Amino acid sequence: MDHSIYRGIARALGIAGLAALGLQGCASTAGQQDGAAESAAGEGVAFPELDRAWVEEGAYVNMENLRKMQVGVSKNQIYDLLGRPHFKEGLFGVRQWNYIFHLPTEEGGYITCQYQVRFDDDMLSESMHWREPQCADLLNPRPDEPTRMTLEADTLFDFDSAELSPKGQKVVADLGRRIRGEFVAPAVLVVGHTDRLGSDAYNQTLSEQRAETVRTALANQGIPNETINSSGAGERYPVTQCEGARATPELKECLRPNRRVSIEVSGEKR
Repeated sequence: MDHSIYRGIARALGIAGLAALGLQGCASTAGQQDGAAESAAGEGVAFPELDRAWVEEGAYVNMENLRKMQVGVSKNQIYDLLGRPHFKEGLFGVRQWNYIFHLPTEEGGYITCQYQVRFDDDMLSESMHWREPQCADLLNPRPDEPTRMTLEADTLFDFDSAELSPKGQKVVADLGRRIRGEFVAPAVLVVGHTDRLGSDAYNQTLSEQRAETVRTALANQGIPNETINSSGAGERYPVTQCEGARATPELKECLRPNRRVSIEVSGEKR
């Protein structure tokens, strides 16, 4: 792997996005495998009922971030990877965090799963559990699973803009060179996402425009135009949930992970 390119692209990502960036051939580590093993359902693990969640709708978690989970991760790191917990479990000395995640299935749909992280005396993760055993199996990458990457929209674009910033241009250019270097004939899907601030129609349009901008930039890097598709998902698939309705600076910052461009790359690797 060309680590100089990796570092250049990674600057567009927060910690959560960095965990999602690695192409699958480079992202499989011993820590990730430990995390997958620890996430099997265990005896004596109690889960809260769904109606107790403050985020009742759950979240569409980034699967690569979820695969990064392992023993010894701090609460701050988990917050960056998975977002804030979905149940109100207190502020201090909390020994478990609970989430509601919608995980993609092989059939193209989603399954709703409850996920729990337990902490030791040092408030580091000591075990991870699924309420539904079949959910743990969905963490195992399929042989034909596309390579997925997530770029922060706040780095690629100025606020309310669909034009790449100078930094965004460099990030996408580096990404394009990397895709061409690692795939023989890549097929690329670019999907834009927004946060929930603003109207549904406005967010849908902005997400489509941003995805098209990234698609065009990748084509300019030599990826055949006919092999790149783009679409917009608007605000429909949030990866984190935040309380509040007014667009305060604090709420905008909390919703930052939802403003993103996700990229899937399929095809034979070199």
